Amino acid sequence: MTSISSGTVLLIPLTLCLAACATTPDVATALDCKAPEKLGLYDPSRDLLVANYDSKPDVDDLQAVAGLGSVLRHPDYACIDYIATAGAYGSQGGKFLPAAQLFTLAFGAKWLDAHTDRDATVVALAERMHTTIARGGRVWVAEAGQSDVTAAAVEQLPKDMWTGVHVVQHSYWNESMTSDEAMQTVVYNTRYHRIQDGNFPDNGSPAFNTTENRHWQALLADPHIGPIWAEAKRLSDLHNPVAAYVNPAVAAGGLDFSDTVEIAYIFGFDDMEGVGDFVERFARGE
Repeated sequence: MTSISSGTVLLIPLTLCLAACATTPDVATALDCKAPEKLGLYDPSRDLLVANYDSKPDVDDLQAVAGLGSVLRHPDYACIDYIATAGAYGSQGGKFLPAAQLFTLAFGAKWLDAHTDRDATVVALAERMHTTIARGGRVWVAEAGQSDVTAAAVEQLPKDMWTGVHVVQHSYWNESMTSDEAMQTVVYNTRYHRIQDGNFPDNGSPAFNTTENRHWQALLADPHIGPIWAEAKRLSDLHNPVAAYVNPAVAAGGLDFSDTVEIAYIFGFDDMEGVGDFVERFARGE
């Protein structure tokens, strides 16, 4: 594949989104949007959020998808320009956990399938990045997995655009499952933000991981985000017992959407302590 040069327009392949996506409205429309000047580090007037999920082999990404879907349903975040990616995995073993309906519930038509067509996904991401940076915005990549897909998209851009991409990562394990070449690209050529692990409390990132089950009722009962969490729970309960890594929080009936700490960092709600604060803010019950 060739790099994007100035003025080149790439078409996003329609095959990247399932047919169901075409009839699903976007989470937010321009009519809903009354943009604040800033949401944490993110400028709603010009920036792009890229949310990449590996979904392999752990079920935590399934719940992290619901986490971001919850944020995007909140009126304070109606102006976010975003694209999500399923199957943005690196070299880890285990099975990929398909979740097309979950991604559609969370993101409408605004997601790509790197598991089905990695090359086309990279091209589509690069085109979105190029458009954003060319108009003076920044790209914020919430890396809920490895950086191989991100690096491949960045390498499609002119090199003078690479520092317009900000990659946010919270996991040493994710880094260890990323190729050396991809890590070289994102760490030394983009703006790389290494934040604290969202699985643990009292370290500077929210602990979006708990064995407690008491928060499920509020999440499932919320009319705006309940269907997203119901599908995330269904898939988590289905896959976790037989996954290559059995998630202990999910096995105990709790929650693990730890990969949402990148979102918290970007949008400026990383002062939360953990799951309870997240549920209180985003499960509005209206």
